Amino acid sequence: MTKNPWFVHTHHISSHFTNALMPVGFFLLCAYFVTGTPSFEPASFYCFIFGMLGGPFAFFSGFADWRTRFQGRSTQIFNHKRIFGVLFMVTSFGIVAWRAMNGEVAAPESDYRYYYLALVAANSGFVTYLGYLGGKFI
Repeated sequence: MTKNPWFVHTHHISSHFTNALMPVGFFLLCAYFVTGTPSFEPASFYCFIFGMLGGPFAFFSGFADWRTRFQGRSTQIFNHKRIFGVLFMVTSFGIVAWRAMNGEVAAPESDYRYYYLALVAANSGFVTYLGYLGGKFI
């Protein structure tokens, strides 16, 4: 019995989508901080929204892929992928929720703008590390 190619590639598609959006959102937020160009900030927020929405697809399709392709073997790489996957999803939700509740969190006059940027930078680090770990299987 052959596996459905759509199922086999679901994790790869969803993780590449998410892995691209978060660092792009981080770059756009940094561009807003440096240039003050207002359009960069909402563009970064939209990247964070779609990256957050893609996170659960990447996580759960990766879990299914791990169970089928790797017979659910526990290794340090898979343990890290689970831990950082959860960290990524929680942090992504926090970023989107914070920005949705306070549309001015990244504004120059905001007392929290550098905390917000640090949270976004950490989240970009999480997703980059997850991509690095995934690349070890290719």
